[in-house]
Amino acid sequence: MPQQKRVRLAELKVGIFVLVGLILLLALILQQSWGIRWFSSSAKVLAYLTDVGGLKPGAPVWFAGMEIGRVRAVSIVPPESYDGNAEVFARIDQVKKEIEALEASAPDREEDLEELRDRIRDLKMSIRFVEVKLDIDPEYLGRISRDSEISIESRGLIGDSFIDISPGTFGSPPVRQGDYYVIESVQSAGFREIMTGANDVVANFGVLSEQFKEIVKRVNPAKVGSGMGDILEDTQRTIREANRTFTHATSLLDEMQKGEGTVGRLVADPGLYNRLTESLEKFNALAENIQNGQGTIGRLMSDPSLFENANQMLAKAEKVMDRMERGEGTLGKLSRDDAFYRSSTEALAKFALLMEEIEEGKGTMGKLLKDPSLYHNLDQSSAEITKLLYDIRKDPKKFLTIRFRIF
Repeated sequence: MPQQKRVRLAELKVGIFVLVGLILLLALILQQSWGIRWFSSSAKVLAYLTDVGGLKPGAPVWFAGMEIGRVRAVSIVPPESYDGNAEVFARIDQVKKEIEALEASAPDREEDLEELRDRIRDLKMSIRFVEVKLDIDPEYLGRISRDSEISIESRGLIGDSFIDISPGTFGSPPVRQGDYYVIESVQSAGFREIMTGANDVVANFGVLSEQFKEIVKRVNPAKVGSGMGDILEDTQRTIREANRTFTHATSLLDEMQKGEGTVGRLVADPGLYNRLTESLEKFNALAENIQNGQGTIGRLMSDPSLFENANQMLAKAEKVMDRMERGEGTLGKLSRDDAFYRSSTEALAKFALLMEEIEEGKGTMGKLLKDPSLYHNLDQSSAEITKLLYDIRKDPKKFLTIRFRIF
């Protein structure tokens, strides 16, 4: 009987040992998988998101690249649980009112309706109804501020999801809601969004491919071939011209280095540098003489009497202008006397009339300028005088004979 009791006691000890080991193993598994802290307190953080992208309880929580906690629970709650959804609902109601206000006869009604419906769909996608509860180390709670943001990231494209908390402004603790600290969340692009975007890109490539096929069908292959031939020929011609240009440039540089040609002489001839240096020295000497008041230009620049004479001349000119303004003197009377202006105007009018009559051939001057008979008579008289002078030179006795008569 005592032997049987000892066996049962040993079995009981073994059972207790195995049970304790199983409990410790379960606790270790829960700690590693779910992040449960058995002997330490944790700060509770709450966030609301539109989509968690497969986030599971026990996922790590990172802050500035360091793991500071675990996800405690992920659940779907009514949209009214998040205060920020009230603004989204108000905007949806506003868009619905805009839809009701659209007139049936509006020319672009269908396009406007489609745009407003897209806005409603986008607003509904921004409603946050997924509640995520986090347990983080209280040591890092002071690092999290009111403007910190929570986002869901993933390790690679198909890796496990985790929570990432961004640092915020130091000194402004997050809003508290009961036992939880509420942190705003931002929606990051997950694997599904990336694949959706990739599908859109592939679809766009498909549309472009179909359009390119249509363009290829419409293009004449013979014209394309001739066009490519022309392009190749133009390219070869351009290359030949470029080679010829480089050859000429190389020969020109060689001539310049040898001092040949005008540019080469300018570059290689030291006389140009010497003459330029000499000219600069002369110019510096001239500028120094002018600055010292030597020579005509120097005296004009430095002699104060020139300024005084110019000032006196300007003063006298100003006095003359004042007298003219007052109507004094001959110029003043001429500039201010209306009779002189009227007389001048009448004289100019008469002169214009006289020139007009002359142009029309009226009067003596007009006939002299316009009558062709005067030109012919003068031409005939000139011819007769020329003939007379010719006869006189030929036989002067004929015209210079002196006759004496005795009565």
